[in-house]
Amino acid sequence: MVSSKSILQNNTKKENLIKNKVVDKIKKPRKNKVMEKTEGEHKRKKVSIKAIIQDEKVVQKKKKVKFIMPSKYVTESIVESCLNAINQLAAITKKKNAIFEDEQPIFAEIHCIKIQTSKGNVKFVFPHSTASSSGEVCLITPDLKKGRKIDHEPTVDHWEEILRNAGITSVKTVLPMRQLRVEYDQFELKRRLLTQHDFIMVDTRVLNHVSHILGKMFFKKHNMLIPVRLNEKKKDIKMAVDIGLRTSMLRLSEGPTSVILIGHTGMSKENLKENVLSLVKQIQDKYPGGEANIRSIALKLPLSLSVPLYITLRPSNSVVNPPKMRMKKPKTFRDFEDELSTIPNSRVRVAPDGTVSLSKQESSASDEEEPTDEKEEVSDNDEESDNKE
Repeated sequence: MVSSKSILQNNTKKENLIKNKVVDKIKKPRKNKVMEKTEGEHKRKKVSIKAIIQDEKVVQKKKKVKFIMPSKYVTESIVESCLNAINQLAAITKKKNAIFEDEQPIFAEIHCIKIQTSKGNVKFVFPHSTASSSGEVCLITPDLKKGRKIDHEPTVDHWEEILRNAGITSVKTVLPMRQLRVEYDQFELKRRLLTQHDFIMVDTRVLNHVSHILGKMFFKKHNMLIPVRLNEKKKDIKMAVDIGLRTSMLRLSEGPTSVILIGHTGMSKENLKENVLSLVKQIQDKYPGGEANIRSIALKLPLSLSVPLYITLRPSNSVVNPPKMRMKKPKTFRDFEDELSTIPNSRVRVAPDGTVSLSKQESSASDEEEPTDEKEEVSDNDEESDNKE
């Protein structure tokens, strides 16, 4: 016979088990089919992402990405295709603006990865002239005689005769320094001088004075104030003027883009191609940061879209330090150091930019003994003079 106590115990155990199952169901609800599908998709995605990352690591180990520099990428065929596109854009603009039939300038637009630390100008010399055949070329020369009341016409005649004897026909106007100061003293007259001439060359002897007189307005236009070395004694004035006509200045400002003139639409395709290739070669040494700091190079007209010549996806981490301008220092560009008489045991140093630095020297025992010897010598000399008297 089964006792009543055992029956009650079995019933309580069953009730407790049922209660525990209900509580578990309440705490952990059933998963829907949608939830099960989403969890499965997440697991599959995680597995696929891990596999992709492992594959990328294996590929990076096997093959490292090598970025091509512009000097190796830009070839003659690429330059020819870009120039063909530029010629088509020039033909379209001629149809739209039939009045303007002049030669249009062609520019090279350069984008950098990291901006240089300071502003400046970089001089590029091309194998062919960038000045148009119908353009007005002006030459600013120094005066033969300095003074306010001296006439400037003799200097004009003097330089025109020199240019005529050298066989130079590209220079249309000669402008001495005195005429520039007297006749172009107002803003409107300076702007007229800027608009009348397409190319302005300045003798290196008066370049700083001319840039100070004309102001920053002339630095905004391309190919303005080209430095030229004119020596009357040496017979190489024609070569100096030809080099000036083949030079172009790259204005580097605070932004990442800079533009330089490389030619015009009236030039032959071969000459333009040589100018572009020479620009790419000179960028290696003259551009701040070298060719590794170049993001893209493109060709364009004044009012047209830019045709890409070179583009790279090189990361900015490839250029570690900010690029700096390479300035050529003259031979006399050095510090001058000497003793300072007003302060004892000190030396003064003057830099070419005008900065002055003072350095003191430690006084030694020998320096202290020297004045005593000088006093004794002076006393002996005084005794000799007294005896003579």
